[in-house]
Amino acid sequence: MNKSCYYCGSVNIVKNGRTYYGKARGKCKDCSRQFVFERQNKMLSLEQKRLIELLLLERISLAGICRVVNIPAYHLYRYMDELYGEVPQDLNAQVACKAESQLKCYECESDELWSFVGFKANKQWLWVAQDRKSRQIIALHLGDRGAAGAKGLWEEVPEHYRQQATFFTDEWEAYKKVIPAARHASSAKKKNTNHAERFFCTLRQRCARLVRKSLSFSKRLERHLMAIRFFVANHNLSLLL
Repeated sequence: MNKSCYYCGSVNIVKNGRTYYGKARGKCKDCSRQFVFERQNKMLSLEQKRLIELLLLERISLAGICRVVNIPAYHLYRYMDELYGEVPQDLNAQVACKAESQLKCYECESDELWSFVGFKANKQWLWVAQDRKSRQIIALHLGDRGAAGAKGLWEEVPEHYRQQATFFTDEWEAYKKVIPAARHASSAKKKNTNHAERFFCTLRQRCARLVRKSLSFSKRLERHLMAIRFFVANHNLSLLL
């Protein structure tokens, strides 16, 4: 029998009768919430939640995570949605806004990565903008590979970067239609985007959804985007350590 509150973990609990189905019920004196002592669908423990957070950052399928943690799929999906909803809009990119004279030294690399949702014909291109100095991803966008996708990325870039930073890209025409010429430096040479492409290698190695030949692929566009944002936000945090 559980000896602590399912919601807050307090052991300051008392018996509180039985449910309609005859199961013993308890009540927490600290949070005042009621719960059933013997649950069929138990809540995730703190240890299980922490393990799920770590496994979501590695190249392992969702079914594999369920097997490792020994939980049903609906528990995993519910907690995943909770985690994804907590990802900050700025992706934890903590590059300080400096004086205007210093902002002119800001340099970013932009590139795009192929992915798909549901089936391979449903292409979803991941556009990213990466700060060259800190290696942090300052913006990302999921869409097509045309001007609309480039515009979506540009709108996600923080304002002070759009005003002062230089963006290095390859010769893809979509960038030239969106990035102002004064802020744009394009070249066919890979050295212009080698940091962004190195980050894409990391994504391919760590995110099962982005592996080219894999059974682990996203079935919903929203979850596809949020899973990538979750990884990028944690990646940016790791660069601060």
